[in-house]
Amino acid sequence: MIKEKVSIATKPLVYQVFRHISNKAHNALAEYVDNSISSFERHADILKPLNPNGKLKVEITITDDYIRIEDNAFGIEEENYQRAFELARIPLDATGLNEFGMGMKVSSIWLSNHWTVESKAWGEDLKKTFVFDLKEVLDEEKTAVDVEEVPANADEHYTIITLTDLSQFKPTSRQISGIKKHLSSIYSRFIRSNVVDIYVNGELLAYHEPKILNAPHYKNGGEAIEWRLDIDYSFQGGKQKVKGFIAVLDQMSTSENNGFLLFRRGRTIGTSSDEKYRPKALCGDIGSPQYKRIFGELEVEGFDVSFTKNAFNEDDQFQAFIDELRNEIKSDKTLDIFGQAQNYRKVEDPKKAEKKAVSAMAQALSKPVVVSATVPPTPSEGLIVDETKEDVPNEKVELLIAPVNKVMNIGESTYSIEIRFEKIAGISKFYSVEKSAENDKNYVVRLFMDNPFFERYNEILKDEECTGPMLHLVQSIVGAELLMNDSGYATYAKAFRNKLNSLIGRF
Repeated sequence: MIKEKVSIATKPLVYQVFRHISNKAHNALAEYVDNSISSFERHADILKPLNPNGKLKVEITITDDYIRIEDNAFGIEEENYQRAFELARIPLDATGLNEFGMGMKVSSIWLSNHWTVESKAWGEDLKKTFVFDLKEVLDEEKTAVDVEEVPANADEHYTIITLTDLSQFKPTSRQISGIKKHLSSIYSRFIRSNVVDIYVNGELLAYHEPKILNAPHYKNGGEAIEWRLDIDYSFQGGKQKVKGFIAVLDQMSTSENNGFLLFRRGRTIGTSSDEKYRPKALCGDIGSPQYKRIFGELEVEGFDVSFTKNAFNEDDQFQAFIDELRNEIKSDKTLDIFGQAQNYRKVEDPKKAEKKAVSAMAQALSKPVVVSATVPPTPSEGLIVDETKEDVPNEKVELLIAPVNKVMNIGESTYSIEIRFEKIAGISKFYSVEKSAENDKNYVVRLFMDNPFFERYNEILKDEECTGPMLHLVQSIVGAELLMNDSGYATYAKAFRNKLNSLIGRF
């Protein structure tokens, strides 16, 4: 066994600073994958014929005691070995993902106090092992570390990094699923193009692309089309470029699928999984339909990134760049992307929806109410009703369509309900229930058109086929209240109604 020294060329106290940088576990782990992909792509002509399926393989194992990253890339070759362990020594080829020469060192110190790197470069006959002990480096103020060398087969090629004595930033078991999602989207383009297979704790990562809306124009109708607009623009005389696409989601999303992945050199920068880029210029106001439907991918050139690759630099210039991009998209007359995202409303096929509603109601009404014996029933004083009718003068009530009368057989009782569609100034809850003075089994159900649900889906009131499913749903809700009332749970029925009124139409 041969020993030689490799420089870690920096003042030892600098390493302590790395523990205070703003970072996340998935960003730290991504730095190792960056190195593996860069190594593979630099030597793809050699490695593709050698590796199974011609692909790079990266395996990440995370436990409470250690983190291990293994790859079958080229290995750290002799000419780059010294650079690999010195801080901020730019690689000989800095056009790849490991452009700063800092990622492995910073991530390893951020995550652990002790780490080793075993590497065997293809075509060389030595395996080299580098060991970094933070306490030892600080106590002895080391600027160089021993490297062990042992003979090895020249055809082997790999790098194995093992982190032990983990820091307070080590991933917890609850973070593992999130790490998988983040790494899947960070390397989505490499995964889709069959460059790399990434495993985390034995699970092969896959990226699932959100489904794009295929529908007619919200206003003009016509044939259904795919709402995706390809982007290829240059600004500032070609200094800034963007390629990719903007599209409308098939299903609204508020946290994961909506928003943009920003790419540089094929991997995302500061955006992944539920941490996507959602600027108002492109996505609209938070919570708006546009915000929930706009998504896309943008490969950006012309901006520097932070050394942790968690953000583009030059915020003001980047915002101006996004504003220009928005103007270009709006000027494209082939697709009204922003208008479709904001105004399109998906209406389920009325017959399918009605069947679902009828089935759900039949199930609900066929099952007996089971009440826990540990909760004493509230003495029944009849259904606790809303006082809307008394609070609002009759002349302020506007009936939008004719009332609908329904008869419901629930258990051994028969109820008659009158469903009224009303617009009353100042009333925006979804519904109320009032007992009719004529009969104990007669009720008036009021649906309030100022509720956001009806404002958003106002088209259902214009089509008799569409009102059917909604009426079935209302009957089921009211039927559930009546069942609770008959079982002595009037107070709980009212509480249920209040909660429903506070939620429906607000998302």
